[in-house]
Amino acid sequence: MGESERGDEFGLPEPLLVLPSFLLAQLAREARRISGRVNADGMRMPHVTVLASLEWFGPAAQKDISKRLGIDASDLVSVLDDLEERGLVERQRDDRDRRRYLVTITTKGAGVLHGHLVAMQKLDDILLGALSGEEREKLREMLIRVYRRHDPDRVPVELLLRLQAISRIEHL
Repeated sequence: MGESERGDEFGLPEPLLVLPSFLLAQLAREARRISGRVNADGMRMPHVTVLASLEWFGPAAQKDISKRLGIDASDLVSVLDDLEERGLVERQRDDRDRRRYLVTITTKGAGVLHGHLVAMQKLDDILLGALSGEEREKLREMLIRVYRRHDPDRVPVELLLRLQAISRIEHL
């Protein structure tokens, strides 16, 4: 049967649509597209990730940020340059080790981060609009579990256990 007979002139091949890895890649692309609509300030995910890390864990050396977030050191310098230029972070020599810089989120940076987190929630609402709240929670739990399997040092087991416990309580 030809494509015009199926009515899927622009449809994707079924052998791809049954692969979760393909679907995740397509959803990541869609998320980037939607992100441009809900966040027009030009900040990319690495910028937001650095800000969130600094707010959550506190000031850190560039080397430690690079290691924690899995961002190449030279790429991180570019991200930090952008953030510093916008007044969202400050880099200062570490008093304990003058060879390294400590990076700190500014008050302005914390405000921008919170705005981005709200925008990211809107992005999730658009991207996952076909799912109920319960389905979203289950999807998040499954994604964290899969991610933790590949990179266990980056996802605390306590978070996974807490999400599983919440999920069980909600289903009672």
